[in-house]
Amino acid sequence: MRILITFVILSFFNLAKANSINVVRDAEVENLLEDISKILVQDTELDKQELKFYIDNKKYINAIVTPDKKFFFTTELLLKSKGIDDLAGVISHEIGHIIGGHFQKRQIAMEKTSNINILSSLLAIGAIASGAYDAGSALLMGGQHLSNRRLLSFSRSQESLADQTAIRLLKRNGFSLQGLINIFEQIQRNEKIKKLNPYALTHPLSNERIRNIKINFEGQKLRKYKDLDYRFKLVKSKLNGFFLTEEQIEFLYPNKQELESLYAYALNSYRIGKINNAILLIDKCIKIDSDNPYFHELKGQMYYETGLFKKAIESFLISNRILPNEKEFQLFLAKSLYHSNNLVNQEKSINILWSYIKKDEFPIDAWHYLGLNYGKLKKLDYSSYAFAEKYVLANKFDNAKIHIKKAKKITKDPILIKKLSDLEYEMKKNQK
Repeated sequence: MRILITFVILSFFNLAKANSINVVRDAEVENLLEDISKILVQDTELDKQELKFYIDNKKYINAIVTPDKKFFFTTELLLKSKGIDDLAGVISHEIGHIIGGHFQKRQIAMEKTSNINILSSLLAIGAIASGAYDAGSALLMGGQHLSNRRLLSFSRSQESLADQTAIRLLKRNGFSLQGLINIFEQIQRNEKIKKLNPYALTHPLSNERIRNIKINFEGQKLRKYKDLDYRFKLVKSKLNGFFLTEEQIEFLYPNKQELESLYAYALNSYRIGKINNAILLIDKCIKIDSDNPYFHELKGQMYYETGLFKKAIESFLISNRILPNEKEFQLFLAKSLYHSNNLVNQEKSINILWSYIKKDEFPIDAWHYLGLNYGKLKKLDYSSYAFAEKYVLANKFDNAKIHIKKAKKITKDPILIKKLSDLEYEMKKNQK
């Protein structure tokens, strides 16, 4: 798998486990979404709060937000978005769910529908026990049908309220409501093909939502976000270059000398393994915009993949200097330092990885490279501990137990012994 966009198929919190979320990590895309969200939440209860964005590699349009303010956008949604207004529309809708307290209200609604199910089940058991099997079955099915319909109706109501919040946030911050319509029109095409029953949906039909948005068109005062527009075009180039075929890219980018075209073709060459050509193309991008950290990041990944770790380190140092708070650059730098097989670099790699682990919520790659680094330095107790942490995050508890056992057998470090005990406790808790 390519290093540029790391595909991690894992149980990403409970949500990902339930919905088979296939997380794609890319700093450029995530930072764009986060910066749009910062504008939208100004002067709301979410102002200054950390909103985290992730990409879900799915071939359909969808976005969800979790109660702990983690947003998941599908790759198809990003590919089909026409501009920052589209993304702002989706982000503001999901923000609407948080501001509206919809997670807590949904829990209450589910408890109420559960009560309906329990009552109908008790009545059904009584009917079946008295010999009226058909009547009992009807009661059971009827109760489930009623509770499901009530929950679906509640869900549609929440979606409409989130739309209203989105409209308010978009208008207030000068984003066009047309962006939200663009996304709903994409969804509407699927609805027409499938001929969906509106009463069996969790969301209102898109034509209703579009009609309600158009009512609010009057009084829009649009703002120009030149920097965001520029970044969006490059993000689209990156995604198109990585996910589309060469024929599709040629259709979208006929002028091969423009920056967006060069970026898309660089990604396409990189994806199909034409690294030398990809480096030539990304060098042209850097010549046009030398202060773009993501160009240097991509160049560093190309060097990394071809085993030119010294050059990779140089590129990652540049991207890190331009955008020092981007932890993903630091992770790539740490990995390159490890592979350089230099004792001083490995110590640097370890320090960077420990810093990264404190910042990231799922640092599985960092734990892996920490284990490798300590292994090369013959610190086998810390190496096994790092691998144990990695396997706990990946829900591979049997592997974690093997490494915990190894570390306990070797170490005499009281701090590490405490860390291992804490990890065992956490593992037992997760297994319950």
